[in-house]
Amino acid sequence: MKLLRQYIRELLIEKKWADFNAPKGKTIRLSPDDFSDDCEGPQCPERDLDDEIFDLVQNAYKDVPLAGGGHGHIKVQDPSMLPGEYTWLSASDIDGDAEPDLFRGGKMKNGKLKLAIVGHDGSAAAIDTYKAETAALLQSGAMAEMSGAIAHIMITRHGVPAVTTQEEVEALLGKKVDWVGVHPNPKSAQRYGSEYEGWYCRGIGACGEVHMKILLGGG
Repeated sequence: MKLLRQYIRELLIEKKWADFNAPKGKTIRLSPDDFSDDCEGPQCPERDLDDEIFDLVQNAYKDVPLAGGGHGHIKVQDPSMLPGEYTWLSASDIDGDAEPDLFRGGKMKNGKLKLAIVGHDGSAAAIDTYKAETAALLQSGAMAEMSGAIAHIMITRHGVPAVTTQEEVEALLGKKVDWVGVHPNPKSAQRYGSEYEGWYCRGIGACGEVHMKILLGGG
């Protein structure tokens, strides 16, 4: 019984990235249980999985202002908030150190994977992998609300399709949106074409070009 209790306790101790023995350059799936924090005492690692992943998230959102001050992801503002509402999780180690370099999180929404949070170490390799893996997921049926540069990249470089009716967008998101349709910037509208007339805003006040989103993937 003593050995069994010790084994169960070891299973509950929060993991660190090195415990996964993930091959270099290979994206692996994580479980929300991997972030469970029941470790107390000197045997606990100084940095565990939530610390390692939080560093990536904080780096990816370092330029995003928060309402209360500072910068970061609105739903993950410290390591203890991971994995939060996200049930689909993945990470990969691309370079030569012993920590992860790329993280993705999402959840199932109306039967589809909705990509949401991202984290990366800022390296070109991690960012390129993030873009390529995101495009592949969106082209295989996942969906994501995107805006700005990443939406532009998914549209112009990867040809990821968009959801272009207000009814379908609201059905997939389960929320009402402030519909825009055609991109208000004539140059962008011309470049994107009629297949990307699905721009909208939601939950962020005034609907201006800077705040617009488009729902990509979902096919």
